[in-house]
Amino acid sequence: MKKFKKNAGVILKCRDEVLLCKRSPDKSLPNIWSIPSGGIENGESPGYAAIREFYEETNIELNTDLDFIGFIDIFSEEKIKKGIMFVFLQETKNKKEPNLNKASDGQEHTKCKYFKKENIPNQKENKQLLDILTKIFE
Repeated sequence: MKKFKKNAGVILKCRDEVLLCKRSPDKSLPNIWSIPSGGIENGESPGYAAIREFYEETNIELNTDLDFIGFIDIFSEEKIKKGIMFVFLQETKNKKEPNLNKASDGQEHTKCKYFKKENIPNQKENKQLLDILTKIFE
């Protein structure tokens, strides 16, 4: 029996924009705009994992003031549910820029960019994330 995956990620919102990162072509969800996220390690809380993964993938330090805002289902290529992602939100007044060259897992993404609500890429592979992103602007 395959293990049920538990991941965590953070949406970083600065005023009227959110930070998204484009997945590398050789990673899961290749070339898809998403949030920095990754697996929750044994003994780790989802919030701590989200902060750790965000730092590892962007080289941006977040504070521990996260708001839990929902779950995203993780499916296999055969459309079988194989896990969940805990999604957190952190809002900031000052834009924090990622540095993929200094990030320990910077190769997870090819680039990062801030998007206003109307410019968030509409990707069928990330419909649940798009729904969450739309709600945080309401």
